Amino acid sequence: MEKKIKKMSNTSLIISIIFIIVGLFLFIKPDTTISIISYIIGGTLLASGIFSGYKYFTAEGIGNVFNFDLVYGVLLIIAGMFLIIKPNALASLFPIILGIWIIINSVTKFQYALVLKKIKNEDWIYTSLISALTLAWGILLLYNPFASALLITQTIGVFIIVYAMLDIIDNFIIRKNINSIIDIFK
Repeated sequence: MEKKIKKMSNTSLIISIIFIIVGLFLFIKPDTTISIISYIIGGTLLASGIFSGYKYFTAEGIGNVFNFDLVYGVLLIIAGMFLIIKPNALASLFPIILGIWIIINSVTKFQYALVLKKIKNEDWIYTSLISALTLAWGILLLYNPFASALLITQTIGVFIIVYAMLDIIDNFIIRKNINSIIDIFK
């Protein structure tokens, strides 16, 4: 259990550091960063689509009615090509994807806060507040109240940086209390 929590904590920490770097780039060079991210995601989707199509046309796929590799492959290729041809389209999807990610992560952190509360650890208050704050930012990103795509991108950059920093703080709180959390599940 401890290894699993530490692994999840390490993954969260790495993602937060990546988010800080991406957030800085989004704030400093929003248009270029969105284009680069779009090309990377588009290329990845395109390669995945080609691989899925290849898997389908190998001996395993053909003839199997329940093998959807060809369908996934075609959809991934179309999505990949779209992002490569129209990299600015990602700018409108980015706040939604990021908002959903932050909401899911915030709810997960709130679950940790409830565990900390159950063991009467006062750090649950900080974790709850951080979770509530990041949840609000995630919801704000979904509603996207800003008019300019450039401003949206820079604002997202700032949100990403703040979110990642709060997530790192929350991560250290959870790590500090890992033994107490594990004791609950014994």
